[in-house]
Amino acid sequence: MADMNGQDPRVLANQHREFQKRAEMVQQQMSMVQISLEDCNRAITTIDELDNVSDGSEIMFPIGSGSFVYANISQTDKAVVDIGAGYTVERPIPEAKEILQRRREKLTTALDNMNNSLAQLGQQMQAIESFLAKLQQPQGNAGSQ
Repeated sequence: MADMNGQDPRVLANQHREFQKRAEMVQQQMSMVQISLEDCNRAITTIDELDNVSDGSEIMFPIGSGSFVYANISQTDKAVVDIGAGYTVERPIPEAKEILQRRREKLTTALDNMNNSLAQLGQQMQAIESFLAKLQQPQGNAGSQ
C-alpha cells in the first residue's frame, strides 16, 4: 500500500473489504487456536496434579465446562496423548507432558503469527481509510484570493 495515488477509489474500497474479510477469518482462526491452547494448558495442569496422586486414589477429574466427576486412578505413571490425525499413544507421564509442551509452543507461535497478520491487515485497512478520507475532503481554494 505504499502509493495509492492514481488508484480508483472503488478498487481501494474493494481491497478494504477483502482485508476486512481476511481479518475476520484470522480472528476466527485465532479463537480456535486459543481454545486449543487453553485445552493444552488444562492437560498439562492435570498431568502435573498426578504427582500428588497415588495409584488407586479417588480424584475429581475435569470433564470440561467447569464440571468434574469422581474417578479412581489405576495408573499415575502413564497417559494417553493425542499425536494428531486422530491417533493417540500411551506414553510415560514425563514424555506425555513433553508432547503437550511442544504442542503448546507451536500453538503459541501460531497465535503470535496470526496476531502479526492481523496487525498488518489493520495497518493496510487504516492506510486505505486515510487515503479515501483525504479524497473526500474538499480541495483547497486554489484560484481564489
